[in-house]
Amino acid sequence: MEFKNIVYEKSGGVGTITLNRPGKLNAITFEMLDEMWQVLQDILIDNDVHVILLTGSGRYFCAGADLEIVGGMTTTEFRVRQRKYWNRVFSEFEEIQKLTIAALNGPAIGGGLELALCCDLRYSVTDAHFSLPEINFGILPDSGGTVRLPWLIGLARAKELILTGDSITAKKAEELGLVNAIFSRETFEEEVGRIAARMAQKAPMAIGLGKQLINRSFQQRDIRISLEDVMDVQSILIYTEDYREAVKALKEKRPPIFRGK
Repeated sequence: MEFKNIVYEKSGGVGTITLNRPGKLNAITFEMLDEMWQVLQDILIDNDVHVILLTGSGRYFCAGADLEIVGGMTTTEFRVRQRKYWNRVFSEFEEIQKLTIAALNGPAIGGGLELALCCDLRYSVTDAHFSLPEINFGILPDSGGTVRLPWLIGLARAKELILTGDSITAKKAEELGLVNAIFSRETFEEEVGRIAARMAQKAPMAIGLGKQLINRSFQQRDIRISLEDVMDVQSILIYTEDYREAVKALKEKRPPIFRGK
């Protein structure tokens, strides 16, 4: 599968999407979003892919929206395109029943950072930096940053980043919980690849449903409802072939081989 703005490859249960506009710092266009949507729909029905790894080519992860895409649009056209492209694709990374990992190979700015926020896990090189600079242009993050960032790092810290537009280092991002870990540029690809490969060996149904449960329980903040939800899901997982395989593998003292059934 060949695209103009992204590269998609898969190996060992990991599907890697690479934003591929290095000359534009991987700035996002509607065409890029459409290509990502197509890939995500293919991954959705591909039982061989258990983990989605999202990264960028060149020295940036993503510099945000290509500023040229807004030119010439009316307010109505902007809102329609925002829903059709940005919100749809970003939400798919968050909701798809596959583990999503953002491999932040460089700075993630504006919409680029918002895209990373949609992923389940985020890993960064030590020399990256992150910001939501929209306030400096008299606008606000409009692809989930005002919602997902407070969920991730807390209300006060999120307000500080959104309302100042300040940039933070990868080290600071790790301290805030914005990224899970940071690695040197020399070992980054190897370390993130190792994590993705390890996660691809986990039971895919449990990963997908577990991801949905965690997201839903965090958003609704009602422990009674969340406990009922998890029991509903557990009553499905406990009768899967993957669970029986794990029990058998434990008795036979070997790693389980999960098949997503």
